[in-house]
Amino acid sequence: MGLPTLSVIDYVVLVLLLLLSAVVGIIFGCVKSKKISTKEYFLADGEMRVFPTALSIMVSFLSAITILGTPSEVYMSGTMFWYQAAAWSIASMVTAFIFMPKFREMNFTSIYEYLEKRFDQSVRICASITFLIYMFIYMALVLYAPALALSQTTGLNKWFAVISISIVCIFYSSVGGMKAIIWTDVLQALVMYAGVFVAIIQGNLNFLLLGLILVGGFERAFTIASQGERIEFDNISFDPRTRHTIWSILIGNSFNALLTYGFNQMQVQRYMCVRSTRGAQVALLINIVGVASLILLSCLMGVILYAYYAACDPFTAGRIQNVDQILPYFIMDTLGNKKGIPGLFLACAFSGSLSTISSGLNSMAAVIIEDIYKGLMRRKLNQDQQGFVSKLCSVVVGVIVMLLTYFISYLGSVINAAISLSSTLCGPIMGVFFLGFFFPRANRLGALIGFFSSLALQIWIFIGVQLTKHQRSNNRLPLSIVNCTDINVLEIMNSSRTTTAATHIK
Repeated sequence: MGLPTLSVIDYVVLVLLLLLSAVVGIIFGCVKSKKISTKEYFLADGEMRVFPTALSIMVSFLSAITILGTPSEVYMSGTMFWYQAAAWSIASMVTAFIFMPKFREMNFTSIYEYLEKRFDQSVRICASITFLIYMFIYMALVLYAPALALSQTTGLNKWFAVISISIVCIFYSSVGGMKAIIWTDVLQALVMYAGVFVAIIQGNLNFLLLGLILVGGFERAFTIASQGERIEFDNISFDPRTRHTIWSILIGNSFNALLTYGFNQMQVQRYMCVRSTRGAQVALLINIVGVASLILLSCLMGVILYAYYAACDPFTAGRIQNVDQILPYFIMDTLGNKKGIPGLFLACAFSGSLSTISSGLNSMAAVIIEDIYKGLMRRKLNQDQQGFVSKLCSVVVGVIVMLLTYFISYLGSVINAAISLSSTLCGPIMGVFFLGFFFPRANRLGALIGFFSSLALQIWIFIGVQLTKHQRSNNRLPLSIVNCTDINVLEIMNSSRTTTAATHIK
C-alpha cells in the first residue's frame, strides 16, 4: 500500500518557509543596512539581543540530522541515547564559564587567529584548513538529510530539493550577513519545535485510537518499547562493542559537544554578536533548555515510532531504504491525508538544514578571508572590498557544498557519519586549543606534532571502522514484521538487509 503524497497546501507551507527566510535576508541586507561593514556581516556589530542569539546557538548544529537521526537511533538502539541531552548541557556550561570568556576577551573575527598569536602561523593555517574540510563535508550531510526525507515521502527528486534549499540559503546568508542568519534561525527554531510536537502528538493519538486509552498513550508506548528491549537507562558496561553506555555518552559525547560549543567558528561568532560576556553566558544557558528539550523530544519520538511499528517494521519490510527515513515515513503514514501537516514536518526538516548551512557559509567565509586570504596570502582589503569578497565567498562555498552532496548520498546512516566525521577532524583542533590555553610551556613544534599525530590516529580509526563495519557482529536490537500482511516473509528473511538491521520474526 502506497503512501499519500503532498498536497498543494503542503507545498505552500514549504514555499512560505523559504520565502520568509529570503525576505529576512532582504530586510537586513538591502533595507536596514545600506552598506554592511565587515563587523556587521560576520559579528552583527556585537548588538544582538540575548534570546534570539540563544535560539541561533541552539539550532546552528541541531540540524535535520538531529530531527531525522535521533528518533531512528532510539528506534534501533534504545533509550540510552537520551543521555545526549546531558552531554550537550555539560558542554554548554563548560563553554559558558571557561572558553567563551577567553574568546570574547581576545576579540578575533576568526578563532584561529589565536593560534598564530600563541604559536605561529603554521599552526593557525593547519587548524583553519582542517576546519574548512570538515565544514564542507558536514554541511553536505546536513543538506542531504531533508532531501532524502522528501524523496522518500513525496517522490520529489531529491536533487531538486537540494538545489532549492541551497539557493535560498545562499541568498539570505550572503545578502543579509549574521543579523539575517540569527533572525532566520529564530523562525526556523519555532518551525522545528512545531514539527516535532506535531509528530509526538499524532503518535500519542494513534495509541488512543487503537484502544489503548485504558493505560494512556505514553504509558502504553513505553510498555511496548520495554517489551522490545528499547527502554534502558543504566548501561554502565565497559565493553567497547556496546553501542551506547553512560560512559560513552556522558564522557565521549560531552567532548564531542565541546568541539561544537567551545571551538567551532560557527558558535564562537555568535558569542561575539552579543553586547557583553554576561549576555553571551545567559544565551548559552538558555540554549541548554532548548537543546536538551529538542533532543529529549526527538528521543521520545523514537520510542513512539518503535511502539507504533513494533509488529511491522517498515525498514525490514522494505518500505523504506534507510532507517533514517522512518520518521518522515511515519508522518506520511499517519498524517498524509491531513493537508498542511506533512508540509509542516518537512518545513521542520528544511529549517534544520537552513540554520546550519547559513551559519556554516558565514563562518567559512570568515575563516577563508581572515586566515587564508589575509593571513596566509598576506593580502589587504579595504572595507568595500572585504564586504564584496565576504559575500562572494559565501556564494562560492554554497555552490561547492551543493556539489559535494552528490558524494554524501553514498554514505550510510546520516547521524553516525556526521558524528564520526566531527570527532575525526575536529578533535585535533580542540586539542591544539587546549594545549595553548592550559600548557604555557608548549611551543610551535609541540603543537604541530600533537596536531598531526592526533589527526593521523583519528583518520586511521575512522577508516578502520568503515572497512570493518560489515565484518563485525550486528548487535542491534530485534525488529519484527509479524503483523505485516502485504510482504513476502521468506524474501525478507533471505534479504541481505540483515547486514544493516537485526530482523526478528516471531
